[in-house]
Amino acid sequence: MQRILVTGGNGFIGSHLVDQLASLGCQVTVLDLFPRSYDNIPPGVNYFQGDLQDLRTIQKIMEEQQIELVYHTAWAKIQEKGLKDPVDEVQINLIPSINLLNSCHDAGVKRIIFMSSGGAVYGLRQPLPIKESNPTNPINAYGISKLMVEKYLQMFYHLYGMEYIIVRPSNPYGPRQNPFRHQGVVTVFIYKALMGEPVTIFGDGEIYSDYFYVDDLTRALVASKDVEFDPVNAIFNLGGMQPYTLNELVKKIEHVLGLQIQVKYDKERIFDVPQIHLDSGLAKSRLNWTPTITIEEGMLQTVDWLHSLAKMSQEISLDD
Repeated sequence: MQRILVTGGNGFIGSHLVDQLASLGCQVTVLDLFPRSYDNIPPGVNYFQGDLQDLRTIQKIMEEQQIELVYHTAWAKIQEKGLKDPVDEVQINLIPSINLLNSCHDAGVKRIIFMSSGGAVYGLRQPLPIKESNPTNPINAYGISKLMVEKYLQMFYHLYGMEYIIVRPSNPYGPRQNPFRHQGVVTVFIYKALMGEPVTIFGDGEIYSDYFYVDDLTRALVASKDVEFDPVNAIFNLGGMQPYTLNELVKKIEHVLGLQIQVKYDKERIFDVPQIHLDSGLAKSRLNWTPTITIEEGMLQTVDWLHSLAKMSQEISLDD
């Protein structure tokens, strides 16, 4: 039975990962600043409230839970906020990530799996589809910090032999993704469509990317814990079945929901990467992974979750 720590394990991606690991019989420990927002943590999962800036808590978890493997999914800010305060981005994300790596080394952790970003680390003017070997030239603080953690992982392997797997997902979406943020356009657009509210597109809507359902991402993360380590092939792009422009995405949501969406166009944002289409061939060959849930199916499952969320909120309101 593997003893696993998931940082950010109560968040959107982390909570789905924790559920899957627990169902496989792993002994899972979660470190997160906040409890789960939308449902209960699985029975048998240990939860420590705190963040990666709290070294004493991290060291206590490593020692008491005898952690063998770490998933690092915690990240404190989205791209837009990191751009406004790059110093804060370093202080609350990069430095704590390095502290985590040091704690992993001290505790003898065998492998760390890091949630990087396929949408942020590559930057502009990439030949498509983007391979893991493409140049990395991020254009925002979020992508730079993610890439720096990747480099520290490679350094820790070189110096100490600590194995690492880096996943670079494009745009996952689905249940438990916060529909009120400025990140996660599929979930945000669906929520606004259901509420009869307009969606905002920055620029002309021709930015395009690939999107995939969160359960597909979880399968890749689970496969990453057992794949044979190869430092030459330890970074995996995870992308969707095909890319869509934002305008096409709106049309797709309208078709799936049977609703018309009002679109407001705003000034384009300089930190948005205009083209993201990832080549997931390495994940297919080494992790036996490809996305299996179509965007239509994923959208419908997201709709079901948003309906259940609205119902739960109404019941809470009535109880109050």
